[in-house]
Amino acid sequence: MKSVFSHINRSLSLKLCLGILLFVVVVFVLSLGFLFERSRQIVKQEAMARATQILSNTAQRVTSYLDEVETSTNNMEWLVLQNLQPDSLLNYTRRVVKLNPNINGCSITLEPNFFPQYGRNFSVYSLRDADSIASVYEQPYDYYDKVWYKTPRQLNEACWVDPFNDFNEGTLSSPVMIASYCKPMRNCDGDFIGVISTDLSITWFSSTISSGKLSPNSYCLMLGSDGSYFVHPDRQKLVKESIYSLVDARQNADIIALGHEMTSGKKGNMRVFINGKPCIVFYQPLKGTPWSIAMVCPEHEISSGYNRLIYILVPLLIVGLVLMLVVCWKIIKHFIKPLDQLSQQSRYITDGHFDKMLPLSNRPDVIGHLQNSFVAMQQSINEHVSNIQQVNDETEKRNSELLTANALLEDADQRKASFIHDVSLQIRTPLNIIAGFMQVLRETFTLLPEEEVASFTMTMKQNSDTIQRMSNMIFDVSRLENSQKVDVSKEVVVTDVVREAILSFEEKDPTDVVLNVTNPLPDDYVVHTSRLYMHRVLCELLINAKKFATKKQVDLVIEVTDDVLRFIVEDKGEGITEAEREHVFSPFVKLDSFSEGLGLGLGLSQQYARLLGGTLILDSTYTDGARFIFDIPCI
Repeated sequence: MKSVFSHINRSLSLKLCLGILLFVVVVFVLSLGFLFERSRQIVKQEAMARATQILSNTAQRVTSYLDEVETSTNNMEWLVLQNLQPDSLLNYTRRVVKLNPNINGCSITLEPNFFPQYGRNFSVYSLRDADSIASVYEQPYDYYDKVWYKTPRQLNEACWVDPFNDFNEGTLSSPVMIASYCKPMRNCDGDFIGVISTDLSITWFSSTISSGKLSPNSYCLMLGSDGSYFVHPDRQKLVKESIYSLVDARQNADIIALGHEMTSGKKGNMRVFINGKPCIVFYQPLKGTPWSIAMVCPEHEISSGYNRLIYILVPLLIVGLVLMLVVCWKIIKHFIKPLDQLSQQSRYITDGHFDKMLPLSNRPDVIGHLQNSFVAMQQSINEHVSNIQQVNDETEKRNSELLTANALLEDADQRKASFIHDVSLQIRTPLNIIAGFMQVLRETFTLLPEEEVASFTMTMKQNSDTIQRMSNMIFDVSRLENSQKVDVSKEVVVTDVVREAILSFEEKDPTDVVLNVTNPLPDDYVVHTSRLYMHRVLCELLINAKKFATKKQVDLVIEVTDDVLRFIVEDKGEGITEAEREHVFSPFVKLDSFSEGLGLGLGLSQQYARLLGGTLILDSTYTDGARFIFDIPCI
C-alpha cells in the first residue's frame, strides 16, 4: 500500500489524473440529477414543439386546400352572374371540379321558378367519380331546407357547413359524406338568387389530416362546431358521436374541457386521460371554418426520446470515467499537441484561408472545448463573409431594380409630356378654327350669304363636337375602372342608336368616305343596355374607321344571335400591322403620331364594352384594312 501511495506521490501526471478524476466525479454527482431533469424537460419541450409544428403544418395544408376551394368558388360566382344560362351553369360546375383535383363535387342551385321552363326547382351538379366527372341537371327535389342552401341564405355570407350525407332519392349523389363551402349569389339589385356549393369529401379530410403524426401510436381527429367527430380512427364515431357523448362529466372532466377548448376555436395542448392512459392532445382551429383539428399522443411516447437518452448517456458516462483514469496521463502528455494545431490554424486564418476548417473534437476536456469553440469561430467568420457577399449581391440587385424603375419613370414622364402636348395640339386646332370663324361672322355676318354662314356654323359645330368628344375621353379615362358598374337594365332601341352614330359619322371630315350599313333589325328592336356607352363605342369605331379608310369605304354590319348582338365595323385601308396589334387598345398610344386623336378612343371603347357585359376585339384575320367586332349581350 505504501508503495502505491509512493508511486502516486512521485508521478505528477498520475496525481493530476486522480485530482481531475475526483473533481469530475464530484461534479458529475452534483450535476447529473440536474442534467437529466433538464434534459427530460428539453426533450419533452422539443417533442411537444415538433408535435405543435406538425399539427400547424397540417392545419396550414388543409387551410390552403380550403382557400383553393373558396377561391375557385368566388371566381366562378362572377362568371355565373354574368351568364345565367342553364348550359353555362352546368359547364361552370364541371369546370371547377375538373380544374381542382381535391374537389369532390360542385353544384349551383337557384331560387324557385328562376327558370320557369325547368319547373319550380333548378339545380346543376358535377360529381367526381374516380377519373371521370358526371354533370347533370338534377331531378326536382326540395333542397331549400338543406343545410348547404339554408345556412348561407340566412347568414347572407359564404360559409363552410358541417359534413352531411348527400344522398337524395333519384338524384346524382356523392357516395361519401361531404363538407361544403357555400356562397350565396345576389344579382345586381342585391336580390338573393341561389347558392354555389363546392364539396370536399370526409375521406379526403381524413387522409390529409392523418398524414402527419408524431409517433406510431398517435392519431389525428377533427371536430365540428358542436363537437361531432368528422375525422377519427374509429369510423363508427364519425358524425354519430361527439367528444361529449359517452363521457362521464365527473370522471372525464378533462375531456369535456378539451371539447370546449376546441369548439371555441382556441389553440394549445392539454393533458387528458383517454381510455385510462395519459395523453397529450395538441389542438388548433382551421382558419375560416368552425372546425378544429387535434393530434393525440400517448404521454410516454412524448418522453421516449428522453428515455433513449438515459440508456445512451449513463453507460457512456460510466465508461468515460473508467477510461479517463487510464488515458488521462496520455492526454496530459499530448496536451501541447492540440494547442500547436490551433496555433497553425490561426496562421491560416491570418493569411485569409477561412475555408480550411479544423475537424470537431470529441474530447470532453478544455482543449476539446477550445478546439470546438475555434471551429465555431471559423464557421461564424465564414457566415459573416458569406452574409457580406450576399449583402453586396443584394445591393447590386437593388441598384439594378432602381435603374429599371428609374427608366420606367422616365418613360412615364415622356409619355405624360407627349400626351399633354398632344392634348394641347388637338384642342388648340379646333379652338383656333372656331375662334377664326367667330371673328369672320362678327365682322362680316351681314355681308355673307346664308349658305356660307351655314357652312361656317356647321364647321364650328363639328370642331365643338371634337372638343367635347376629347373632353369626355379625358374625363372618362380619369375615373373609369374595370370594377365600375353601369345600369344595363333600360331598354334601348338599337336602330335609333345606329342612326345617331351614322349622323356623327357623316358630320365628321372627310365627307367623301362612303358608309355601307347592313342592318337586318326591325326599327323597334330593343336590348337592355346603356344607351350612352353603346352610342360612344359605335361612334368611336365609325369615326376611327373613317379616319383610316384610304379607299374611302367603311362597312357597318349588324348581326344578332340568340344571346349576342354584334356590330362589325371594317374599313378599306392600310390596316394594322402585327407589331401594332398588341398596343391598339393601350391608353395614350397612337399608332400614327400625325393623326387626329389622343390615343384614348379604342382603349375606352373596350372598357365601355366590358362594362356593358360584352367585348370589343380586333379581327386579326381581316387583311383588307381593319375590322373591329363589338358584342353585347342580347337580353
